[in-house]
Amino acid sequence: MLNIEPRQSACFLAAMQCGTVRAAAEHLALEPSTISRNIAALETALATTLIERGRSGVRATEAGVLLMAFLKRQDRELDLLQSEFDALANMKRGSVSIAVGEGFVGDLFDNALANFSSMYPEITFALTVGSTEHVIRQVTSEQAHLGLAYNVGTDSQVRVEAASTQPLVVLVKRGGVFDTQKSFDLTTLATIPCAIPPKSFGIGSMIAAVEVQQGVRLRAVIETGSISALKAFVRNDMGCTILPQFVVESELSAQTMVARSISSGISADGVSSLLRKEGRKLPQAARLLIKHLKSMSAFTE
Repeated sequence: MLNIEPRQSACFLAAMQCGTVRAAAEHLALEPSTISRNIAALETALATTLIERGRSGVRATEAGVLLMAFLKRQDRELDLLQSEFDALANMKRGSVSIAVGEGFVGDLFDNALANFSSMYPEITFALTVGSTEHVIRQVTSEQAHLGLAYNVGTDSQVRVEAASTQPLVVLVKRGGVFDTQKSFDLTTLATIPCAIPPKSFGIGSMIAAVEVQQGVRLRAVIETGSISALKAFVRNDMGCTILPQFVVESELSAQTMVARSISSGISADGVSSLLRKEGRKLPQAARLLIKHLKSMSAFTE
């Protein structure tokens, strides 16, 4: 029977995650020689080579990759077991990891997390923010329990817990030089400076697809994954941006921006999705959170 000593496995995982023995030693506040000895002892116990050393650092062998997957799976199972113990004791605690498209951040805090945290103060969160591609990777690799993303493609590894059609709109500064009409078509949009997300974002991929289909090229003077930067571009009356309306609820309420419809070309069927990995059993804390996430503006048509 295999016997994996926690200290040895921690040194191995740190070396793989940090890329070098020295970096792993700094991360764990140990001597490099201690890291090396623990990895060597683990290799002896398992009778296999787990790492390969090179000029640029260390990397996992095929056996090392298998061990990493096992250890991560074991951690997830232990978390789930603790969650089930808590549920038996009627205790609402734990930690939920969420991967979020940046456009969802304000909505997430304003319409879900604030209320949820007041109800379940013992539950904590690990939040990562990025593109649609980032969210899918985090969910399918089980690094995140839940994901919030826009314009998600079909993926057999992903289960959609909630979805809502959220059309793209043109956003301009209220009363600014570009606030000239009630709706825009692509021909008009192509004459206005705009800031848009890159193709790795669901919004950016939709815009790029329509540009190809319609043979129109928008004047993208700024391409950025930062929603704050897109908003600042519009706020300073530098041009327009294109986003789902729920992303700018606070700005629309404050009347600093106006949302204008797109009369043709760019698809009106962009969808916001709440995701989890297909077949993965979620801990109690994540299951409780799902109910609150469904009340976000992103899921209200």
